[in-house]
Amino acid sequence: MADERSSRAREGTLVEAATEAIRLQIMREKFAAGDRLPTERVLVDELGVSRTVLREALSSLEALGLIETRGTRGRFVASAVSSQRSRTMVSAWLHQHAPEILEVDEIRSVLEAQAIRSMSQWEAIEAAGAAAEIVRAQADAVERGAPVEAADGDAAFHRLLTSYTKNGALLVLIGGLIDASRKGAYAVYSLPETAARSLDQHREIVDALSDSDVERAAELARGHMIDAARQYAATQGRPAEEP
Repeated sequence: MADERSSRAREGTLVEAATEAIRLQIMREKFAAGDRLPTERVLVDELGVSRTVLREALSSLEALGLIETRGTRGRFVASAVSSQRSRTMVSAWLHQHAPEILEVDEIRSVLEAQAIRSMSQWEAIEAAGAAAEIVRAQADAVERGAPVEAADGDAAFHRLLTSYTKNGALLVLIGGLIDASRKGAYAVYSLPETAARSLDQHREIVDALSDSDVERAAELARGHMIDAARQYAATQGRPAEEP
């Protein structure tokens, strides 16, 4: 199981690096709005990653509203990626994928709450200090307009809180589900309103841990996990607002 966790962690890191590399190229206008991205073969060679990793990265960039797929014509840099149009695209992506995100997050809500309940009071205080640092870094990333960094912080936050369980199988399951939630996290942290809501909920969990209230922290984590997906699932089908 340790080898499996290590393999997934390496792949996740490669996806994050590839996502950030392409994002920076777009933001620095190597690829301008409306440009067609190079073929997968070219990008695989340029980034030095596998086709599987590249496709995960491209899917994450679509969740961020930075690129869009146009049928069989390929992938293109979204028009006006820094505008309201980008936020509308991300919101539309969340609406479209809300049911599947909710399915994963419902499972995570149960497993992560169970893992948190295994903390002792002293472990809760220790976790609160480390988690608070992660939340501060996330808030800084959001302020700087770095949603990938903020989303990576979200994964780090949840991995930390669940790391105190002694159940190795539970850790493997949670780690896999956190990896599966990567694209949804990128989307959440690229929208100011959902990013702020998620950070506020993280702070509430940290406060409960600081008070050694493990049960409250577990319940807050459970509700936090399904909050964003429920919002979008409940409003699925409504047309996205046009800029």
